[in-house]
Amino acid sequence: MQTIILPGYSLKNKDWAEGIAKELGSTFVHNWNHWTNEEKPPDWIDQEVQKIRGEIDGKQTNLVTKSLGTYFSTQILKRTPGVCQKLILCGIPLNDLSDEEKAEYQVLAQIPKEFILVIQNETDSHATFAEVESFIRAINPKITVVSKPRDDHEYPYLEDFKEFLG
Repeated sequence: MQTIILPGYSLKNKDWAEGIAKELGSTFVHNWNHWTNEEKPPDWIDQEVQKIRGEIDGKQTNLVTKSLGTYFSTQILKRTPGVCQKLILCGIPLNDLSDEEKAEYQVLAQIPKEFILVIQNETDSHATFAEVESFIRAINPKITVVSKPRDDHEYPYLEDFKEFLG
């Protein structure tokens, strides 16, 4: 089973993703086009989704996502149904998303709860645990939402990832 990591938007997330990938094995890190190209075309989201779908290549895939990567996972779930086995969402950036973007997370209601794990730091500046828990519970109250005692947007929870992905 392959695992693809969809990191956060900032280039500083590349180190996080590569470190997690090294430890998980059979893992591929998605590199955002804007990490090497300063200019983002107007349809950059669609371009990235197509690139991710190519990386998945029709194979059953686990997704480990962080920050904006969580949003992109909703696009993969919508456009490539049935390909995602397990999904880890870390640091959902509710404070940075539009209402339309937040609505895309409704696709999580179609995934069995045992295949989704949400991890949110207690006082993450992009959304607190309480905000994310309320948001996810409105989609599906049975999805596991785990609070971690950090006050930043870092998600170094390799052991949780390994345990969930089994």
